[in-house]
Amino acid sequence: MCVWPQLLPELAEKIVSLLEPNEVPSFRLVNKAAAAYFSSPAYTTIRLWQPVPRHAFAAHWLQSGSTRLLTLKQRRQLMSLTAATGVVGNLVVSVQVAGCLLTYGVFEAAAAAGKLKSCMWLLQRGCPTVNEGTEGSGLLAAAAGGGHQHVCAWLLGLGLIWSSCGAGEAARGGHTELVDWLLERRSQLKVREVLPETFTKVFAGAAHGCLLSTLESTRESTRQRLLKKWRELDYSAKEATLAAAAGSPTPDWAAKVEWLEARGCLPGEGPAMKAAASSDAAARLAWLRGRGYPMGSAAVKAAAEVGNVAALQYLLGEAGVPVGDPNSVAAQLAAKGGHLTALQALHAAGFPLGGSALEAARGGHTHVVTWLVETLGVKAAGMDEQLFCVAAESGNMELLWWLQLRGCGMSPLAVAYAAYSGCEPAVEFVAVYSWPIAVRGGLGARLSLKLDVAILACSWLNPH
Repeated sequence: MCVWPQLLPELAEKIVSLLEPNEVPSFRLVNKAAAAYFSSPAYTTIRLWQPVPRHAFAAHWLQSGSTRLLTLKQRRQLMSLTAATGVVGNLVVSVQVAGCLLTYGVFEAAAAAGKLKSCMWLLQRGCPTVNEGTEGSGLLAAAAGGGHQHVCAWLLGLGLIWSSCGAGEAARGGHTELVDWLLERRSQLKVREVLPETFTKVFAGAAHGCLLSTLESTRESTRQRLLKKWRELDYSAKEATLAAAAGSPTPDWAAKVEWLEARGCLPGEGPAMKAAASSDAAARLAWLRGRGYPMGSAAVKAAAEVGNVAALQYLLGEAGVPVGDPNSVAAQLAAKGGHLTALQALHAAGFPLGGSALEAARGGHTHVVTWLVETLGVKAAGMDEQLFCVAAESGNMELLWWLQLRGCGMSPLAVAYAAYSGCEPAVEFVAVYSWPIAVRGGLGARLSLKLDVAILACSWLNPH
């Protein structure tokens, strides 16, 4: 079956290959032949972090109940991802259907992506410019990290107090010209970050995100200014810079480490910790260990947090890092991220798993909770009311059903946790199985703090 009978299938594929990725699913609606021919996930998947045709976005998200299965975190993520595409029409729709108020995170996503139109619309809509509980806006840093000078220039016109001048973040992103641009304007800004901290971040950022050749080719005036500031850095700041180089994504990370060693940086635990989270961690760790860098529990925790099994195997095997984690931090970090293979590697090495089931449930990782219960047993894994409550807060229906079918203890308090997740089906599930009518009142105040209109309107919370 051909999409166009008069054209060869290869020509149809060529035409489709010229479309933007998110336009292809709409192209499948041309006729039945197109739908059948372009039916693989590559042609049917919508990528929310890329621009979506407005008609397709509206057709999907304006359907009744389109966000019902999403948690509050996911609905906020929908707004953030849409803001980062720069399609303001879709951003309007996402805010309309999210059922919650705009947050600073949405503005930050737009700034980090360099989408000025989204930023301007969000400002007009009163979107927060400062993250809750912090002093100073991080929007300038977000835009700088992405290398978006035009957004930085617009932001500077807002007259806000900044948490950072953005130079360190620009350096981390490898945007050396923007570093100069921001440092030249720093004295004119209201910045919470003190000057020594700015330069500490610039050095660590450059070590992470810039090629060594770029650092060596900076203009003379900049080089002299940075050299002066480098001499003023204390030991911890220089160690942080060395650690940033060891974890750098650039191919010349080892050359940068050697370059910094020649300029007074001494081996500490930081480099191994940063290297342990990299994709080629085992090779980096072996190289660092060969140069006398210590391998310790910090590196094990860093590897566990990102689920880097190769790094864990090297650290716990050849490097001989001893088992010494009485608070089960490494295991909890692996469980929180849903990294089952890493958790199994820690268990095999003798690391304690206390509290891991709670962290796995908090993240909604059913497969990890399942393994822990099967491995440790119901009692040792802690399959009780507290576990059910944190599972309810994750909003993961698969996990809630799994626990309920296996007789996990339930608490009336679980409904508050479920409501806090922002997932309507989770609220309804917990209400049916564990929530007496008597305790329905009083949840509105807690939910209003999350500004979750969708859940506040849920019929289970408003029986009258």
